[in-house]
Amino acid sequence: MTPQDIVDYKRRWMGKNPFETKIHSDYTSGTRVWLKDHVPKQQYHVQEHTNVYETTVIFEDNAHQLSYLNWYGEKRA
Repeated sequence: MTPQDIVDYKRRWMGKNPFETKIHSDYTSGTRVWLKDHVPKQQYHVQEHTNVYETTVIFEDNAHQLSYLNWYGEKRA
């Protein structure tokens, strides 16, 4: 996919019912690495600074969100 195709695709699914996960901003860098390795780039979006010390990760697919939450939970333990 070209960068423009990715943007167009994200706009379509983000306008519907995306799956949002709020994380501590300290985990943003590690989250980006995990996402790059496990989720196609057109199926997630990372919004930084959505609140104080908070980053929001938005997924198109619930299965990706659950997989990420499993990884994130292990990191926080």
